[in-house]
This record gives sequence, C-alpha cells and structure tokens, in this order.
Amino acid sequence: MKTSITIALLTAGSLSLCAQSTLSAVWMQRGHRFGTARYNGSAGALAAMGGDGSSSIENPALMNSSTFGGTEFSAHVRADQTDLRSQGLGLGQAYMTGAWRLNSKARLSVGLAYQRDAWFPNFWITSDQNPQTSAVAGWMEQSNGFSPEQLLANGQYDAYVAYMGYLTEVGAGNQYTAYADGVPTYRQVRFAREQSITSWSVPFAIKSEKFSLGVRIERRDGRAQERFTMTESGFNPSGVTKAYQKTVVDSTRWGQWNIRFGVAAQLTDGLRFSAAVQPASTALVQWDYRNRVTPEANSSETNLTAFELYDDQEFRYQLPTVVQFGLAQTLGTKAAVSAVWVYHSKVDALISSPLNYYDLGRQMADELRAHQQFRLGGEYRLTEAWTARGGVQWSESGTDFDDHSSYQMLGLGLGYQERDWGVDLAYNALRASGSIQNPGDGQSWDLGANHQRGTVTYRARF
Repeated sequence: MKTSITIALLTAGSLSLCAQSTLSAVWMQRGHRFGTARYNGSAGALAAMGGDGSSSIENPALMNSSTFGGTEFSAHVRADQTDLRSQGLGLGQAYMTGAWRLNSKARLSVGLAYQRDAWFPNFWITSDQNPQTSAVAGWMEQSNGFSPEQLLANGQYDAYVAYMGYLTEVGAGNQYTAYADGVPTYRQVRFAREQSITSWSVPFAIKSEKFSLGVRIERRDGRAQERFTMTESGFNPSGVTKAYQKTVVDSTRWGQWNIRFGVAAQLTDGLRFSAAVQPASTALVQWDYRNRVTPEANSSETNLTAFELYDDQEFRYQLPTVVQFGLAQTLGTKAAVSAVWVYHSKVDALISSPLNYYDLGRQMADELRAHQQFRLGGEYRLTEAWTARGGVQWSESGTDFDDHSSYQMLGLGLGYQERDWGVDLAYNALRASGSIQNPGDGQSWDLGANHQRGTVTYRARF
C-alpha cells in the first residue's frame, strides 16, 4: 500500500541533482561580496587601503586609518538575469565607528556594523514540445531489481518517489512498469538557486604611527535554498497517469560566530601591507528537504494522491580557516592601486555533530575545494572633491560542482567628498556560471547568471 513516509537522512548520493548541502558550506565560509560603494567600485580591491566600513570589517586593523569617528549607510538596487529577470533594492550595510587617542602615539577605534548580502535570481526555465524521452523511463531503469523499500534504503529517492507518486508500479521480480506510460507531449523544467546572509559585527583596533592590530567579532545568519520543478504531461491515454508535477526543495539555514584578527603596517610612505586571518569555526545548521510528486489521472474515476518525501535535520558544520593579504600603493597625491588575495582552506569532515553522520561529513568534505579569490583595483582623484574608481575580482569554485560559487566581477565607481561628509556611487557587473543535469533528458543544463548592482553610500564624520 502506498502511504506517506518521513525518512531519517539523505545520503551524499542524493546530492547529485543540486549539491545544495556542499554549496551552502561555501556560503558559510565566505564573506559578503558587496559592501560600501567605495568598496564595490573597486570590486573589493580597496579593502587593502582602508578608509571605509567594508575595509574595516574585512580587516579590523584598517579601521583606524581614519582619525575621526563616523557613520556610513549603503543602499543598493540590483537586477538578476537568468531566463527571467528579477529586481530588488535594500540596505546593504550600516556602519558606525568612534576613535579615541590613548596617548601621543596610539589610538583606539571601536565600530559596529550591520551587513546583508543576498542573491535572488529568478527561475531558469526550459520547455520541450514533444520530447523524445521521459524522466519516468529513467526512474524505472534505476528501480528494476530493487523493492521500494530497497530504493529508499539505497538512497534512490527520485525512483522511490516515482513509485509512491503513481508514476511507476512494481511487479514480479521487482521489475517496474510505467503508470505514466510512453513519452509525454510536453515537458517544462524550472530551477532556482538563492542565498542570503545577514551579519552584525564589532571591530576594534589599536594603531601606532605605522602599525596597527585589530579584532572583529561577528554573528552571521544565513539561508540557502534550491527549488526544482518538473512537469511532464500528455502520457499515453491508456495508462493510469496522464501528467505529473515533481518538486524538490532543498533548504539550509545556519547561524555562526566568527572571530577575525588583522594586522596592517605602513612599510614605506606610499606602501601599506595588511593581513587578516579567520580561524576555523563551526556553524549550527538546520537542513530541510522535500521531494514531492503530484500526479493527474487519465480517468476521472481514478483517485491519485500526491506523495511527499520529507526530512529535516540539525547538524554542526566545521568551517575552515580563511586567510587574506593585501597591498596598497599610493602614486603621488592623486592615485592609489591595491590588490587583495583571499584563501579558503578546506576541512577533512564537514559534519562534526551528530557523530553518526561523521562518514557522510567526510564524503561531503571531499566535494569541497580549497579555493582562492583575487581582486585588483584602484582610485584616481579627478579634482579636489571627485574621485574615480575601478576594479576586477575573480573567485574560484568552492566545490567540485558547477554551482555558481565561481564568478567574475567588474566594479566602477565615483566619489564626492566634502570636509565632513561624502557620497559614493558604484556599479557592479557579476557573471557566475552553473549547470545541473536535467533529469528530463539526462543532458547538462547550462545555468548562466548575470548580476548587476548599483550602490550609493552616504558618509559623515564627527
């Protein structure tokens, strides 16, 4: 008898469609991609120079580059282009700092920062009139020779849900036939991938004439989700099932505490060196998975009920050490060039608790990569008040999958400064690559994504 069921845990093999659990671990270890307009206008490269809130958060030793206290507010508007366009706006960052002189050679700075970074592209969509194959045939092939109970135990969840959702039926010798018989006349596949991170942090630093040390304490909360929907309709009228819709939702929510140590040194009158390290930490992860099939019968007298496979679990993830180095060189009184290198190491086992899932955590860690990020940019003072900025950023993939964790970014910016206040503008274009295997036809499906963002930051000193 076909009834609903709740499973205990999905194995690593079930991650082949979306690889969500490993991708969310990449979001946990990475910092915010966007910040103030000054930071964004250089694609993050001016984080090596200091002088704004985003630089102070990435390397707290650089927050003392300003003699005075101050405040900043950064807002943005964004547009994401996949197969559909999505748009939005919001407050990206708010930052406040104060500085006090300890003696004739040293100052103390303390800050408070709020940051929110999100990526909400619209659906990727592909449609096929009169397809030559059906996903049901693939699930039948996976099922043959196994009982429904064995499919569940072996982690063949799509095949198991196909059986429970009246798409296939088991017979003698565990051989399966199709309730959704033949080839459909129409298929549509939709996929969405999104993530958001919100953090509060307190940086503080002590600076002497040419050397500074800083510490930042951060509370970060995040969410990542992937949603996959496939509809196939127009099956053989003599079969039981006329059409179905399959939806898979894989969600992760997490919370973590991070501490980061920074150092900065003025090596020459024009050359500044900076370094920061974020030691290995842990994150408390809430994981939720849903795999649902809603069938439609050929006969109005046949009642086919929807079936959903559901699970939610709580884990403790181990996150790796992050190291960052920066160099900034001023060129006379008008120009500056800076570069940043960020390295994310990897862990041997991703899941540290519950220990029953340690081996699964090792398998997931094998899918993660140590990876790097490079930024290069600068700024040029056009007049006493106006400054132009530009930069590029390139980030390697954090996993073995083509999952949008690799991207390239261009930044352009313009700033206006008065004595006690200023306004900065920035434009960013980001290109991320991704793909999944389309279950409908078994082919690789390219998921190109373009992100554009405009940022404005108001700065005031006091």
